[in-house]
Amino acid sequence: MIHRQDLRIRDPFILPHEGAYYLTGSGNETSLPLYRSYDLETFEELPPIFTIDADSWAEKDTWAAEIHAYRGKFYLFVSLLGKNGLRGTQVAVSDTPDGRYLPVKNAPITPAGQNCIDASLFVDGDTPYIVYSHDWPDNYIKEEGVHVGEIFAAEVTPDLSDIVGEPFLLFTSREAPLSAAAPNEIFFEGENARIFGEHVIRYGSDAPFVQRLSSGALYLTWSPMLKNNYVILGVLSESGSIRGPWRHLDTPLYAKNGGHAMFFTDLDGTRRACFHAPEHAPFERATFKTVVEEKGVLKLI
Repeated sequence: MIHRQDLRIRDPFILPHEGAYYLTGSGNETSLPLYRSYDLETFEELPPIFTIDADSWAEKDTWAAEIHAYRGKFYLFVSLLGKNGLRGTQVAVSDTPDGRYLPVKNAPITPAGQNCIDASLFVDGDTPYIVYSHDWPDNYIKEEGVHVGEIFAAEVTPDLSDIVGEPFLLFTSREAPLSAAAPNEIFFEGENARIFGEHVIRYGSDAPFVQRLSSGALYLTWSPMLKNNYVILGVLSESGSIRGPWRHLDTPLYAKNGGHAMFFTDLDGTRRACFHAPEHAPFERATFKTVVEEKGVLKLI
């Protein structure tokens, strides 16, 4: 057994199922681990649930995995680096949460010609959507010398294999006042400097996650880096539609160098947030906070 404080994990995601919690997140180069807990404090490591095969469209990097129960099966969303040099999200399916996940198809569900990460599933009634980040390096605005992240959504087919129609933009990371005021500055050396430039200004757009509030509004959390401080920001669609319009909130949900949040209801019926903190290798740990609705938005306790 591994205690939570001894388990390094980035981008943690919790699935409660039949009296247990299943934890995944970002794995290693070619396989994805899974952990099981009954108290969110001690975890048992289970066999890997997904491996990048030699004939896959992807090459390496199992990032930001999520497991969703949907239509009687379990669907894995995991961001991978493609052999074309761009990241995309693979969807895989299993009959059990801890089983072997097999690709729905040998291709990303996100647009193959863009660098797309952190895709999440949101089901509105009977209609499934993916929500994802289009982020660097292919979101570079050369005239301004900046990378501007974008949050997109798209309707998907009932078997979660393909996008229906065209993805639609929810907002850019530079539209959020808190993000616009404090973009992250990165200084590269060597090969990274050759690829990205020595000095990079980035408006990041990690980890979109959508949930519905008791008011009927949609609440989307996401995580930019604000001058070396990883945070969780919120936006509201008060219309209740995934298409918005989206209103950026003035106060971060969390601003103590942690982020990539998801939300779940624990086995006692309490709404919880899960994210990693701090944003500092190798000290990232799964962090859990109780969540309440207050004045039409969410607050962490």
